Amino acid sequence: DMHKNVLTDTKAVKHMHFYEADKTNTILNISFIPSSTTEWIICYNDNNDISEFICIGCQNIFTTLSLKEFDHYFGIRFDNTGCYFNKGCDIKTYPVNITDNIFRYEPAPQSYEMQLIKDFHNSSSFKDRITLFKAFVTDCKTFCPVSENIEKLNRLIYSGTSTVAELSAESEYSVRHISRLYNEVYGIGAKDFIKMYRFQNVLAAIIADPERDNSFFIEGAGYSDQAHFQREFRTFMGMTPKKYIKLIKNF
Repeated sequence: DMHKNVLTDTKAVKHMHFYEADKTNTILNISFIPSSTTEWIICYNDNNDISEFICIGCQNIFTTLSLKEFDHYFGIRFDNTGCYFNKGCDIKTYPVNITDNIFRYEPAPQSYEMQLIKDFHNSSSFKDRITLFKAFVTDCKTFCPVSENIEKLNRLIYSGTSTVAELSAESEYSVRHISRLYNEVYGIGAKDFIKMYRFQNVLAAIIADPERDNSFFIEGAGYSDQAHFQREFRTFMGMTPKKYIKLIKNF
């Protein structure tokens, strides 16, 4: 589980959050809970150019990915404001294009990706690799932002709007129109987007303080009761909150 040992830089650059781990942590599998975000993992060795780039699109179900053994794993989690795609692509390319997909490839010898691996070899710190990656996406990729309508709706969700009906009332868009917008941009419905965002916040709170009672985590989060929370947790994580909290405490 990549959550075991990670270094984070959540203020590194707009759109991105970074994490890193190495083979001493025996990382061979990584799990992704349903999420509207996109992630990349760059796997590479110290003493050769053997490497792999992995792109994980928005996921509607709990997904487990088996990793090949490398010396290092450098990860990037993008926020919901858009995605990076190949240089020159249509600027209106949305995350829906890679929803529920995982792309894996080994970089070609003369590619920009291989140059990034060589630059990583010469880097001395996590901070250096973040700088190198920022330069890589700036020079070699195109950032495609989500629509302004979606940004407006997302801001309402982030500020506490917890149902599609409330979203409709506050935005003056119809429920049907809102659902169409989210499916066109992310490949998921607005209701599922809200569920994912709510669960990510609860999960972050659990990781930050696993000693707290469950009632603390769900207070004001939009769950109707403990049973609702338990059902959704099992759906997202494939286990009960109690079992997950036990794992977190062990880490």
